[in-house]
Amino acid sequence: MPRSIVAWFVVCWGLFLVAAVVVGAMLIALYKETTSQRTERAAASLGRACEAVLREMRVSPSGVSIAAAGPDYLSSVTRALEPFSGVEGGIWKGSAGSLAYAFPSYEGSGQKTDLPQAEEPTIRQLVETAITAHRPVEWKRDARSQILLIQACPLAEADAGIAAWTMTRVVTVGGRPFLLATTGLAFLLIVLLGSAALLARVLWRWSQRLRTVESALATGAEDLPVLQLTGQRDLDRIVKAINGAGAKALDSRRRTESLQQRIAESERLAALGRVAAGVAHEIRNPIAAMRLKAENALANGTDRTRSTDALHVVVEQVGRMDQLLKNLLRSVQRSEIRRQLVTDIREFLTTHASLFREQAGRRPISVDVPDNFASVEFDTATVGGALDNLILNAIQNSRDETPIVLGASIEAGRLRLSVSDAGDGVPEAIRAHLFEPFATGRPDGTGLGLAIVREVAEAHGGSALVQHRHDGTTFTLNIPIGSHQ
Repeated sequence: MPRSIVAWFVVCWGLFLVAAVVVGAMLIALYKETTSQRTERAAASLGRACEAVLREMRVSPSGVSIAAAGPDYLSSVTRALEPFSGVEGGIWKGSAGSLAYAFPSYEGSGQKTDLPQAEEPTIRQLVETAITAHRPVEWKRDARSQILLIQACPLAEADAGIAAWTMTRVVTVGGRPFLLATTGLAFLLIVLLGSAALLARVLWRWSQRLRTVESALATGAEDLPVLQLTGQRDLDRIVKAINGAGAKALDSRRRTESLQQRIAESERLAALGRVAAGVAHEIRNPIAAMRLKAENALANGTDRTRSTDALHVVVEQVGRMDQLLKNLLRSVQRSEIRRQLVTDIREFLTTHASLFREQAGRRPISVDVPDNFASVEFDTATVGGALDNLILNAIQNSRDETPIVLGASIEAGRLRLSVSDAGDGVPEAIRAHLFEPFATGRPDGTGLGLAIVREVAEAHGGSALVQHRHDGTTFTLNIPIGSHQ
């Protein structure tokens, strides 16, 4: 048995080819043996047989005219019809009836000598018509299984009153062409059924093996399973390819996980390094100030005024460091979000903008909110703090006379609060780490404001976005809304 699916298809296609050849030969044979063509040939043969009988009738074996040679009719008809297969006939005289009948090619046992009783009335009528009209007369009858053809040919002598007749049958069902067609169609049916059975077997076996492979692949495991060979050569090639791909994927995944761990560790160390550097930078200045004040107070000994000033400076710097640590904690820890209904977002933005108008100086702050803005829900305290950081950032990074615009919009079920400035933009060096702690482009900045903005947005289930425009920068709080339409 073939073990390759290609071999199976070759066998099946070979059977189909044989079937096609048989059908083609059968069609050619049927074309050559169509009923109409066989009927035409039978009619022509019938006419020649009738003329042959007339020729035999005209001259008797002794060379005497037919009018004087009456007893030799049977021999004449027999000799005349012997060359014509399937043709029977005889001699008929109008008043006396049948004078002779012969069927030399009769396929039954013995010799047929009896005039066909069923066709006798038709033969009589046809002969009388031919004698009266002095010309050959043809007659045809179509039946379900055969076509009956009869022809009558009158003797030339006008006063003889004698005519020859011939008859044949064209079989339309059960004959050689019919048997040929039936045999060919039966063979075609057997071939097609065999081909269908073979293909069904192949498809069933393939479906079983494919179902096994599918079940193995559908285990839900993270890695591709090792598939067992099925015994089908072509399918096993696919199985081996899947196993090879699974092994490569597993190796790649392990390498990827290792690289991801290394990258995560590197990023963690880098972030920790930046935080440590930022904390050290921010704490160094207060410590330096406190040390200077303490040294001056010690140097002056009993000067209580200088000691008091030094203590004030120390307390102030300690408070600065405490605030720095609080901001640092806020940037890395998420607080609980308490959503509140805000019915007038314009008033909310205007209130926070007014807090910075004096600090903004000659930088006009405006609010851009569409009319009929829907009510929304968010944590007004944390979002307000984040908005303050964005406004302060815009003031610090924009020039005098340039506008700062606060805006609000709702897009795809999210509230977008934006602060746009017309400053010089964010330096390229810190854009990749803009929302991380201590990422700042100003010498006096702590780099915690934008980190707090990001944490507030993520605590709401949203995100903090930045758009670097050619004429400035736009920061956006993009947070889901609890809508009260």
